[in-house]
Amino acid sequence: MFCRAHTPSRFAASSLPVSRFSALVGMTFVFGWVVGLVVVFKLWHLSNAPRYLMFSGVGYVTLMLAPPLLGFASARVTGWLATRGFGGAPLGLLGLGVIGAVVGFCAL
Repeated sequence: MFCRAHTPSRFAASSLPVSRFSALVGMTFVFGWVVGLVVVFKLWHLSNAPRYLMFSGVGYVTLMLAPPLLGFASARVTGWLATRGFGGAPLGLLGLGVIGAVVGFCAL
């Protein structure tokens, strides 16, 4: 009875939320990466490590691995929370809490 050309797509309504979800996860990854970079630099500052050690050996691995791992972890947790129905204010408050923790850590 219905022509396929006039049948609405099942995916047309869900394309917008998927786009928002992808943007949320992407921005959460960037946020987690920046937080990881700040934490690594602060730890190096607190340990009084010479600057040349930061870019060789263990320091290089730390700078290369810690921020992306933190970014992936924060994106995974935020994605998990978003699929469970959390959004908007709860995720914003979680991000604000992480910013507060990093600022407190940097104030040491």
